[in-house]
Order: sequence, then structure tokens, then C-alpha cells
Amino acid sequence: MKILYFSASRFPLAALAGAIHTGRLPAGELPARDQLRDLLSLNIRGGEGSIISLGQDDAGNKVYALSVKGERGMIYRLVESFLRIYNIQEAEMIMVDNSFQDNIFLQSGQLLCRLALFAPLGCLLSGIGIKNLYGGLAEWALEVKAAGANLP
Repeated sequence: MKILYFSASRFPLAALAGAIHTGRLPAGELPARDQLRDLLSLNIRGGEGSIISLGQDDAGNKVYALSVKGERGMIYRLVESFLRIYNIQEAEMIMVDNSFQDNIFLQSGQLLCRLALFAPLGCLLSGIGIKNLYGGLAEWALEVKAAGANLP
């Protein structure tokens, strides 16, 4: 089974949830800076529109993430088209959409991280943004993981 986390945010919230699902990030506590830095090294930074492989969960499901800002329906149609082209049964893939959006801290942090002089402030603001969303992301990822483990 393949599980694709999807988010309509510029910050890779889907990748954070997928990393919690696979155990790359802790579910019960905020991740350490090193853990987030390791996750960013997977080339998810600026990877809007790219599917990122996050490994496998305990049940052997392959977990992926996709973050795209824009119209959600188009993304669903695109993924469904690829499933048909490559003869992948819809039952082999679960696409989970989240309702989490970039908050003002994440948006400001991303903008400031692009400017060398303000990068430390950008990292601080991004950290605050992640902290504000992390509990909800972890809860959602664990729900998806539990549901995925119970699928045939």
C-alpha cells in the first residue's frame, strides 16, 4: 500500500505529517532542530509540487508527501491520471488531504529565510509556526497510520 500525504501549503506540512507517520519525527513531543534539519535535507525545502518519499511505516506501507499551493481538485485529477497510466489500482494508494494551512509565522519565516541577513529570524519564526501546528499534525498522522495499518 502507498500513502500519499497531501497539503495545499507552501511549507511542507504534508512532509512533516508523513515523517511523523514513519517515525522520522516524534509524535509525542516537538522535534529537535537536528531532526527538522535532517528532514529538510530530503530536499523538501522549496520542493513544492514534488513528491517526496519518506520511507515505510511499521506495517510496510510506503509513505510519500506532496505540497502544492493551489486548486486541490486539479491535484486529485492529476494523481488519478497517473494511477490509470501506470495501471496502479486505486486500492493500492491512499491519498490523505489535510486541512492545515501555513500560519503567519511559517509564511514570515519562509520569506525571511531567503534573505541571508534575516535568516536566523526566519528560522525562529518558522520554528514557532511548526510548534503551533505540530500537535495537530501529529494527531492526524497517527490517525492515518492507524487506519492504514487496518487496511487489507
